[in-house]
Amino acid sequence: MIRPTHRDAWIWIDLDSQHLRGNALGDPTRRRFAVYLPPQYHAEPARRFPLALYLAGFGGWGSTKLIEEKAWETPLWARLDAAMGSGTIAPAIVAFPDAFTRFGGSQYVDSPVGGAHATCLCDEVVPRIDATLRTRKGRDHRLVMGKSSGGYGALHLAMTRPDVFGLCAATAADSLFELSLYPDFGKAIQAFDAAGGVLAFARGFFAGAPRHRHWMPALLAIACAQAWSPNLAVPEIFADLPFDPHTGELVSEVWARWTARDPVRACAGHADALRSLRMLFLDAGRSDEWSLQCGHRALSRRLSDLGVAHVHEEFDGGHLGIDHRIDVALQRAHEVWADDPP
Repeated sequence: MIRPTHRDAWIWIDLDSQHLRGNALGDPTRRRFAVYLPPQYHAEPARRFPLALYLAGFGGWGSTKLIEEKAWETPLWARLDAAMGSGTIAPAIVAFPDAFTRFGGSQYVDSPVGGAHATCLCDEVVPRIDATLRTRKGRDHRLVMGKSSGGYGALHLAMTRPDVFGLCAATAADSLFELSLYPDFGKAIQAFDAAGGVLAFARGFFAGAPRHRHWMPALLAIACAQAWSPNLAVPEIFADLPFDPHTGELVSEVWARWTARDPVRACAGHADALRSLRMLFLDAGRSDEWSLQCGHRALSRRLSDLGVAHVHEEFDGGHLGIDHRIDVALQRAHEVWADDPP
């Protein structure tokens, strides 16, 4: 493959967020994120475009997804150029916001630990893009999408902020926590034990200590706790874990706080918001390493029971190496936006 020639395919936007101020982690309030512009943006200066927000998975931030280059693979911006240039995908502006936290991710929720990331996205990031670029205003022209933790964030925002987003696409979203998250608690405990405890793990991780082979499940457990069971009285991690870090036994009251945020259970309380969506698209690989295809099956069943229109697909693949599903989600949005008046 010949590497594509870069054009002015994206711009950078800097944001100093009011809603991230005072977060317990001391994470920066100033965020810089990339926004992809379709080929038609410069060619048709009077035209306005729908807006999609892509939410990255745990441990990442969106801009790297847009611009990273890998051997023998076409970078995302070039794939979008080809698809939007040919009409396979409706020309759209695609933003890649940064909701990274010191521990790897915010789950795109408001928390006193990492900051009000959901509110930041809805009340600061989207308005800034609308004020800077030629977007089509209004929820009917906005898609929130993501994979893994980003897919969870997309569902969370679709449920809680239907005033901002009218379309949602979630790929392998964190769901059915007893199957997707619970099995990794034992791995997290191994990493905690190797470090000398939870707090020692947290201190050592940022001090450059050697990383245990299960450092990622340990970090994810802490980050999810900071999102779903924050407790500023707990030193270092500012959260209650849903399991005993020595025995692995569930702490029922904390686990209940987690499962209340599981999309499979949370959707019933947000049924009206979900019914209002112009599009709700769910997909997952049949061989997902965290069994998220099962989470999506359970979520799809609940949505059907609630009378929420949606499309549920499964594809050959696992949890990793499935970036092509970004294109699929945008094609689904194309089916909605293609009928809109110019």
